[in-house]
Amino acid sequence: MFKSDRQKYNKERIFTINATGRAANEVFPTNFIKTSKYNIVTFLPLSLLGQFRRYANIYFLFIAIIQSFPIISPLNPISAIAPLVFVLGLSMIREAMEDISRHKSDNEVNAMECTKIVNNKQVKTTWADVKVGDIMYISENEMFPADIIVLSSQFESGVCYIETSSLDGEKNLKPKSAIKETQTVFECKETQSQIQMNFNSNQQFKAQGNPPTPALGDFEGSIHFPNGSKKVLNGKQLLLRGAFLRNTKFIVGVIVYTGEDTKIMRNAEPSRIKQSTIENTMNKLILGILGIQIIACALSAILSSWWLHKSFSKHIYIIITEQNYTLLSAIAFFSFFLLYNTMIPISLVVSMEFVKVFQCYFINTDQDMYASKRGKYAKAQTSTINEELGQVEYVFSDKTGTLTCNQMEFKYCIIGDILYGKNEKNMAIPNHNNVQQDTTQFKHSVFNFQDSTLTGIIEDNAAYQNQSELPRKLIIQSNDKNATLEIKTQKQLVHEYLMLLSSAHECIAQKDKNQQINYQGPSPDEITLVDAAMNLGYRFEGQSANEQEFTIKGKQKKVELLQQFEFDSNRKRMSVIIKDNGIYKLYIKGADSIIKARLRPDQPYLGFIQNKLSEFSSIGLRTLLMAMKILSEQEYLAFERQKDALASSEKREQEKEELANNLEKDLYLLGATAVEDKLQDDVPETIADLLKANIKVWMLTGDKLETAENIAKSCRLIQHDFTIMKYSETDLNKLRVQLSENKLTYQACIKDGKKKSILVEGESLVTLTGNQQLKREFTKMAMGCDSVVCCRVTPKQKAEVVHLVKDLNKITVAIGDGANDVNMIQEAHIGIGLYGNEGMRAVQSSDYALGEFRFLWKLLLIHGNWSYIRISEMILYFFYKNMIFTVPQFLYSFYSAYSAQTYFDDWYITFYNLFFTSLPLIARATLDRSVYYKINVRNEEYTEIYQKSTQYLKGKFPLLYSVGQKQTIFTLSNFIFWWGQGFIHGVLVYFITYACFDTELVTVNGQNAGFATLSITAYTAIIFIVDFKIAIYTKFWTFINVITLLFLSIGIYIAYFFISNYFKGTYSEFTPAYLIQSPNFYLIIALLNVVVFIFDLVINTIIHEFYSTETDKIIKWRREFKQLARKGNVLQKIEMMQQGKRENGQRDWGDSFYEQILEERLKSDRDLNVIDEQQDILDSKVQQYVSSPQNLNYSEQTNRQFHQRVELQQIQHPLQNNNAQVTNYQMSQKQQQNFKNVNEDSRINHPQQQRIYVR
Repeated sequence: MFKSDRQKYNKERIFTINATGRAANEVFPTNFIKTSKYNIVTFLPLSLLGQFRRYANIYFLFIAIIQSFPIISPLNPISAIAPLVFVLGLSMIREAMEDISRHKSDNEVNAMECTKIVNNKQVKTTWADVKVGDIMYISENEMFPADIIVLSSQFESGVCYIETSSLDGEKNLKPKSAIKETQTVFECKETQSQIQMNFNSNQQFKAQGNPPTPALGDFEGSIHFPNGSKKVLNGKQLLLRGAFLRNTKFIVGVIVYTGEDTKIMRNAEPSRIKQSTIENTMNKLILGILGIQIIACALSAILSSWWLHKSFSKHIYIIITEQNYTLLSAIAFFSFFLLYNTMIPISLVVSMEFVKVFQCYFINTDQDMYASKRGKYAKAQTSTINEELGQVEYVFSDKTGTLTCNQMEFKYCIIGDILYGKNEKNMAIPNHNNVQQDTTQFKHSVFNFQDSTLTGIIEDNAAYQNQSELPRKLIIQSNDKNATLEIKTQKQLVHEYLMLLSSAHECIAQKDKNQQINYQGPSPDEITLVDAAMNLGYRFEGQSANEQEFTIKGKQKKVELLQQFEFDSNRKRMSVIIKDNGIYKLYIKGADSIIKARLRPDQPYLGFIQNKLSEFSSIGLRTLLMAMKILSEQEYLAFERQKDALASSEKREQEKEELANNLEKDLYLLGATAVEDKLQDDVPETIADLLKANIKVWMLTGDKLETAENIAKSCRLIQHDFTIMKYSETDLNKLRVQLSENKLTYQACIKDGKKKSILVEGESLVTLTGNQQLKREFTKMAMGCDSVVCCRVTPKQKAEVVHLVKDLNKITVAIGDGANDVNMIQEAHIGIGLYGNEGMRAVQSSDYALGEFRFLWKLLLIHGNWSYIRISEMILYFFYKNMIFTVPQFLYSFYSAYSAQTYFDDWYITFYNLFFTSLPLIARATLDRSVYYKINVRNEEYTEIYQKSTQYLKGKFPLLYSVGQKQTIFTLSNFIFWWGQGFIHGVLVYFITYACFDTELVTVNGQNAGFATLSITAYTAIIFIVDFKIAIYTKFWTFINVITLLFLSIGIYIAYFFISNYFKGTYSEFTPAYLIQSPNFYLIIALLNVVVFIFDLVINTIIHEFYSTETDKIIKWRREFKQLARKGNVLQKIEMMQQGKRENGQRDWGDSFYEQILEERLKSDRDLNVIDEQQDILDSKVQQYVSSPQNLNYSEQTNRQFHQRVELQQIQHPLQNNNAQVTNYQMSQKQQQNFKNVNEDSRINHPQQQRIYVR
């Protein structure tokens, strides 16, 4: 097809409805899907092109090319080509496997069967063969093969239901409906053998649609009938490719978008490739190393030229002329460039990829991050930024569904000026900290609402009739005053209120086999309100395109549904227009600030409701206002005419929204609702630990300021000692004053060392960020606060706030669970989506997915911290081991007349990075742990102490997070330190080897050491030094570490060492056979390892002595505690501390743990003393009362009570020493004897009661 034609049709999007099967609409893309990148012909060139987008691969390709010129290269070209081919081959194999999987998926999808209608007959075809304009027949539970306009359905109303979970993750069914004109024209009846369609296939129908866009709900179009009439189409008629038809036997529709134009393909854009801070820093360092390498090569080339110029007259075999002198210098430069190329490790990038893949595996399989409520593990959807998780400075969190459960409970409702729900407990701040939830099933809403007064009014209970009369009747009039509704009683007001709840929504009623209704809707709030109306007697049964059905107190009721204006984050309201008994009613619900601005003046209930809303907000409840108005028939018909007039307008959706906006004014307030959304498990503790880790937490929510503030306090985002600064003004001048006052407060907090927090409303934020001066001052204050709460913010504002902080080079995390969080998730350095009740859009757009907010603790503080440390140390070690290997090459040039001769054999160079030294480093970078908070020592006697020690260490772990935040490991100074170590160790290897073998005999036949002997000895020493150093620095040993170090590194090298003895024409020919007979060979290797070990030991001792970190302290304490636990000496240490003795005479870092145990023990002792005193009192009372016949059994009861108290005391305080346990036992025995004596006396004094006692 021609590009100009495509552009034309993309703009106009006009096509013929193809009922005859003849070729039509060929200008549009086919429905053939191709997500694969390559085919057999293009794989090699395109894959290679992709590989060489990496600068490192280009560098090593350049090395391989110049090494192929014999005049330049002192090395075999294979030694450069083989490693490059190996590294590229691994990456290309991975690419090929992924693309083969994509090919299989494409073939399966394209070959799927579907049914189209040609000349009123069903014809089977494949997804790949359908075209724009084809009429499709879709059966129940079938997936739509393309984007389709529904023309008719099983139901006369034209309604059908679809599930879009594969598109947006939402499992709630969505209603779609054909317009009544197409439902009539394309009516279809199903018979046993075929379908019968009331349609003349010779008629010409045309359809029009807007250009394809990624927005799932965005569609504007029209259908043109043969008689010239035109009807408007919108998103309600669009069925998307990949969605399923549910609860509807069949639909008939016409294809409007195919292939790459479908919504699902438009959204299948490649995700933004993120690069971590460490990788950016590493790339800069590689450029720096390249510069150093060029300088070293230039220096060596200059020295080579100098030597040639100085010595060529003494050596007749050296022929130099003016013409070749410059050429020889250039050749020398590139020859040295080849020798020194090992400064940059060729296997670093591919090794990092392997390590990051394993890190993702550990995140994905971590049992501690398994959400049993949802049956979901954590999921790493990218591996490129794992180490960034350990460097986070700011966390931006949504509230609903992220910090809270998004499981709503209907708590209170206000109808008129009466609050219902007060039969429950008095309003108080809910206990969010210890929420116990059902782990077997997750429900959207909970209904525990009780109010006998409201129930009595609804059920016409005679006892409440006297409460039904309103003090002042509410008269609702249309704007033109041609329609009036009088509400005289509270019962009428309750009826309108509950009708609003049960009709103004977008829920679908699904019935099970027992006719029990399960509501599905776009949000838990929506479902909660409809569910509440049902439980109060107003049951929504379902709706068609133009009708709603209810069961009200057992009676069926139907109303005509005329209009429905959906909720979105900008409107913050939802409304419907229904015709009920001839009256046109507009019901509306929404945020209080939005509805309040649309009310008529002098609303009788507004003052009372506002006061109650403030109380609800103060306890963290979510509130909505309910209002209504009535329309006269003339008003509604005028609205219909205006709406129909927009059919041909290009901006009809915007203009339709403006029409709705004008209609939703002059409202009458009916009441309000308050629902509770409990905090998720461990949210307060998680946030407290994040703050302790110096991670600033910002909460971004659409709730109003008071609600947001109280939720922030409940989850410890704002703590009791925080100073709060608020921004709620929208006027620029007032906001300047507020900013000045808060600035003084901020400075005072800094001076006094107080913690501080900011609360800012969305509209205030717009004004603040719109003025550059105010923006700078506000940003400076916000960045210095411990927490920030932004309320009443839109999804766009959430992303802008993240961008504001991100621009200051702070590493950010955004976490949310809904579609309104996608913008900020994509904006942040790291996006985290939560599996929630509002679909999978957040998860699909994220880098990492979690089941609950509390798992953020382990993702950042454990996996993030470990990943940062592992990757940082791995990179440093890679450059260290390559530096120690390169230095002998550099030094050898001084002993070889600067002739650019290699010190090591070609194949030894090739295998150094690929096989001999990489695997142990990869294993360490994958498995090593700097420190862990869990302590597992099998000693049942101290089980509780182990549990407490784990909690103690877990509380200390946030302090370790600064390692990544401050980037204390992968820094320029650390890089120079490690590189310097490599240089010094390389110097030691070269000169010690040279000195020891200079004149020594190495063979039994009297031969002395040759060049090959020095080379292989030095190489062997480097292998052992590198591996030995890895062993020293490994803190957490596993079986894999041992295997890779001993067998896959040292073992493979030793095997190659012996095999290379038989490589003819190489340095190693016969040399290993000589070396294994030389004691010097073993002594040099041992000596070099000892020297390097002593060198490292001195440096590390100095570092640990003068620069001890929190990690070092925890490691030391863990080691000591485990030793005490194994020997059973933990209680002895506690007893020593109780006596005021300390092992070293001074307080140690971990003494607070033992002091905590000691305090619990002392408290337990005090409790025992209290029990002893109380028991003496009980004994005296027993003696007084047992003489009475009615109290004969009192002593037995007291005995039982005492035993219960002792058992309870032992459960609560198990850490008692043996003396305390003996005391308990003796007390018990003593009391039992007393009770026995008392009972004996009782039987003597009251023989008539003896039978009762025995019973």
